[in-house]
Amino acid sequence: MTRRAFLFTLIFTIILLSTNTLASSSIPVDDKFATSSWSGGLIIDHTCIDLNSIPSEWIDTAQDDVIIHYAHTSHGGQITTGLSRLEAANTTFDSSIGSGVLPTDTGALCILDGNPPDSYITPELYWQGESARVITQNTIDNNPTLTVSLWSWCTQLNSYDEAGTQEYLDAMTTLETANPAITFIYMTSNAQAGDSTGYNRWVNNEMVRQYCIDNDKILFDFADLDSWSNGDQNTYAYDPGDGTLQIPIEHEDFNGDEAGHTTYTSCEQKGRAFWWLVAMLAGWNAPTTTTTGTTSTTTTGTTTETGLPMNDILVFTGIALVVVLVGYATVRKYRG
Repeated sequence: MTRRAFLFTLIFTIILLSTNTLASSSIPVDDKFATSSWSGGLIIDHTCIDLNSIPSEWIDTAQDDVIIHYAHTSHGGQITTGLSRLEAANTTFDSSIGSGVLPTDTGALCILDGNPPDSYITPELYWQGESARVITQNTIDNNPTLTVSLWSWCTQLNSYDEAGTQEYLDAMTTLETANPAITFIYMTSNAQAGDSTGYNRWVNNEMVRQYCIDNDKILFDFADLDSWSNGDQNTYAYDPGDGTLQIPIEHEDFNGDEAGHTTYTSCEQKGRAFWWLVAMLAGWNAPTTTTTGTTSTTTTGTTTETGLPMNDILVFTGIALVVVLVGYATVRKYRG
């Protein structure tokens, strides 16, 4: 092998190593916030409640980089109540929630609560109709550091038909198109209603879930979190006319009115799921888990944030080093 051939081999190896390094690193798509893409959607549900699974660095990163606009009615207050209670129990999970204003506290998850000038946000004040979207757009424009926006249902999906639910999905798409730097989070409606009303809500929630899966959206599955407690899902039997179905409904453990029409335990469960959500938005590559209560079983190995699995990277690097060594030995042989 000539010196020129050796240099060619060395340059090729460097390119190979550089390519794999780029593939295994997280490359921001926006200066202020890198939004990842989840094929098949990202569903935050009862399997995403184990705070011990979240590495502390991703809690810190979320507090630094994820800046949230959260609009809701009373039921949606379950999340903010849960976040506040989690912080009271463990200051690692520090959050700063401003009513109508965006906090700027360092080392805290900053949340603008409401859609100014209003604090109780119905569909007509966030997404339903052009005037609602103008209000949301003004909030985003007036708070340029925001990276995330979401709105929580009350009981609207109990009575909406398919067209009404589709209007919500279309409106969210309109907001996404107008604000490519903002991550919009979809939500399902609370699961407190039973009988035919609960069935209608379940049908609409399923429509939202399927849309998120089909279109790679991010879903905070409020209804799923309502129906699960300590690994047990609460359902009721309902026959819409073509066979009996088991419809998820709020778990009996959460029947109460301590905050947001439910119990503190339910609020805390949603708060834990919200931390899981923001950690993933910050860049955490969460393992696939089966979660019951506060324990979880990991079923996947460690991977890089967005790219090749770590084992594959090590293999590629090893092969590249072997190529360099063989090339070098060959050159020395022929020169000697």
